[in-house]
Amino acid sequence: MANPILFSHSWNRRYLPCGGTDKVYLLVELTGRAAAEKPERAPINIGLVLDRSGSMEGLPLEFSKKACQYVTEQVSSSDVLSMVAFDDEVLTVFPPEKVTHKDLLKKKIASIQSGGSTNLSGGMIQGAQYVHQSKQDGMVNRILLLSDGHANQGITDRQKLAQIAREYRSMGVGISTLGVGHGFDEDLMEGIADEGGGNFYYIERPDDIPSIFAKELQGVLTVVAQNVRMKLKPTEYARITNVYGYQVTEDNGAMEMMLGDIYDSEVKSILIEMMVYPHSVGSHPLLDFEWDYVDITEGVQPCQFQLTANAEFTNHIDLLNMPLEANVEKHIKITETALAIEKAMNAFDQGDVESGKTMLQSQADDLLRMAIQTDDTELREESKKLYERIESIDHLSYSPMMRKELHSQKYRNMKRKK
Repeated sequence: MANPILFSHSWNRRYLPCGGTDKVYLLVELTGRAAAEKPERAPINIGLVLDRSGSMEGLPLEFSKKACQYVTEQVSSSDVLSMVAFDDEVLTVFPPEKVTHKDLLKKKIASIQSGGSTNLSGGMIQGAQYVHQSKQDGMVNRILLLSDGHANQGITDRQKLAQIAREYRSMGVGISTLGVGHGFDEDLMEGIADEGGGNFYYIERPDDIPSIFAKELQGVLTVVAQNVRMKLKPTEYARITNVYGYQVTEDNGAMEMMLGDIYDSEVKSILIEMMVYPHSVGSHPLLDFEWDYVDITEGVQPCQFQLTANAEFTNHIDLLNMPLEANVEKHIKITETALAIEKAMNAFDQGDVESGKTMLQSQADDLLRMAIQTDDTELREESKKLYERIESIDHLSYSPMMRKELHSQKYRNMKRKK
């Protein structure tokens, strides 16, 4: 049986100095891969959670209902589907059921009307409860939460809502969030998705809702491994100074992260920054990995693997001056871009527009410089986006829409999502 996850790692420097170094990077990538002869896909258990508050009236609600009807069309009779809609109250559109009467479910979706305030917590909890009570071994369990506003009823604290998402993820229920328009709380929606082990999407226009739903559903339909968890433990020769891409928890010198589910052909990237202590010439271990997950490509099979990353130490100046690893350096630059955007957003939020623009300008220049040196189209595109953001701020000022665009670019860069 083929392993559904391909693990790879590479240092940004081929050789490290025997005197040690304050900063070196290790890029870890987990790639999902289905069997050559694809077996029947795992059944899915999806909970649709739709904001029907007053601000969703009109095109946002109509396109959202079409997207939910699309999900109904794509699932099979072996799948379970449930749906709740919320304003200040939570409405069960239909409880968990096998999808055998699609037309009836679509009619129920079509009947949803807009209402009042936004009890996001109530909708999320009820949707997650429905998915949790229906979950079975080998099922892919996911909430799709769509909202265009701020949580202003029920639980409204970001950290508490993220904690709820984390608790459901620990019970095997993932949560993906879709924020629509210019009024939603992007920090809240990203936090729920991060802690819920799902994905976050910014949807600028209502007519994009169906295509984004389709993208998320396509991933759910091709999950090859569930509940992926990774532990990192440095040897006595090194210390981890930063981990980029996922939230980590630290325990007794080790760092642990939950990576959620992995789809076929999906790449999950983790960039690890380390300090390395002096060592003798030769190959030496710096970091121990341990990762486990549930393989669902053929039944339900718990899997666990271990590996140690070694590095080559030398005093040879020619070896130490060898070119840096291009792919890792590119990943570092895009991660730095995410961090620069976050700092610029903080400056903008505090009213310091000029400082924020300077940060974005500096990062855009760095990206373009590296793009020219390496002839890399992705880096060119990232620099172009930043230049466009700066120009928009000059002409339109720092608006809620601009903040969401910057936030979305930061999220994609940090997660390495297209």
